Amino acid sequence: MDAEFMLQPQACMWCFVLFLCVPEPQIYHKKQKPAWLDSFLRTDFLGACLIHEGRKSELNVYCINCDAGMCESCVSADAHSNHKKLQIYKHVHKDVVLLADMQKHIDCSQIQPYRCNGKKVLAVNPLPHSGRELNSGEMCKVCHRIIFKPSIYTYCSISCKVAAVSTNLTSSDPPYLAPKKPKKKPPPKPSVNKTQSPPKRVNKRKGVPSRAPFF
Repeated sequence: MDAEFMLQPQACMWCFVLFLCVPEPQIYHKKQKPAWLDSFLRTDFLGACLIHEGRKSELNVYCINCDAGMCESCVSADAHSNHKKLQIYKHVHKDVVLLADMQKHIDCSQIQPYRCNGKKVLAVNPLPHSGRELNSGEMCKVCHRIIFKPSIYTYCSISCKVAAVSTNLTSSDPPYLAPKKPKKKPPPKPSVNKTQSPPKRVNKRKGVPSRAPFF
């Protein structure tokens, strides 16, 4: 037998057939996460911009189109004028984002919101532990931090919900990540013009009555 032929790797046809027959697991469409989400969760917004210096050099904006954290000076450039962006705020020294902004991109249900300057925000990653030890029914299912309304919320941060979704991507059961479609408003009812009743006929006197003169 030729030596060159013996040196070539031999493939097992049985394993190859099995590989073709086993379908890849399909991710349930409501659990499909945006391509930029993992990078967003890993971004350190505490650092300073490597390009700009000064008061506005803190990385407090995430550009979704560029998939990167930026400072206010970066965002003010014309290149990012039409890009989708997320403003990052600080709450107990942790990164938070407005609930109204984040729910445009992912399903934020079951994530506990917090109050920051009168607005509802979501923690990007778990906030520090606080308070007394609670039973398991009052804690985040992923990181076991306190949940203030366990009957409504299940996760304390965005990253916790993403971790929960990633454990079972093929199931049709919640939690979901795909953003909820806005409810369509019912079409306005056509205005019905009520038939106007004919105006009432008023019998007007021809003149003011006067008495006959005396002769």
